[in-house]
Amino acid sequence: MDIKKSVSIIKRKAKTRDVFELVDYFNIQVIDIDLGSSTLGMYKYIKRNKFIFLNTSLDDFQRRFVLAHELGHAVLHSNLNCFFLEKKTLYLKNKFEIEANKFAVELLVDDKDLKELEGYTINQAAAALNIPVDLLKYKF
Repeated sequence: MDIKKSVSIIKRKAKTRDVFELVDYFNIQVIDIDLGSSTLGMYKYIKRNKFIFLNTSLDDFQRRFVLAHELGHAVLHSNLNCFFLEKKTLYLKNKFEIEANKFAVELLVDDKDLKELEGYTINQAAAALNIPVDLLKYKF
C-alpha cells in the first residue's frame, strides 16, 4: 500500500489537507467523549456508517493528530474497528496503527513544510512542526 500516494489523491480530490474538512468530505461523524486515561481515540464502522470518537481530554495538537490518525483507519481500514490506545507516546507497533500513523504524518506534514526546514536536524524539524520525532521519521 502506497500511503503517500493515497494521501496525495485524497488531498487532490477533496481540494484540502485540513483534517477537519476531510472528515466532512468522507461523511464521518466525529464524537467527543470521555474515553478514559489510556484511549486517545477510536474509529468505528457501524452499519455502513463511519464514526471517529475523540477523547475530550485532548489538547488542540493531539486532537488534530488523533483525528488524522483515525481518518487513516477510516480510509485505509474502513471496515475495521480500531482503537488508538497510547496515552503519551502516540506510536504503536501494530501494522494497522503504523499505517494510520504514516497516513496522519503524510497528511499533516506536507513536503513543502520539510523543504522550508532544510538544514534542521530531525529533532529541530519535529519541534518546529509540533510532531513527535518518531512519527516524523515516517516521512523519510
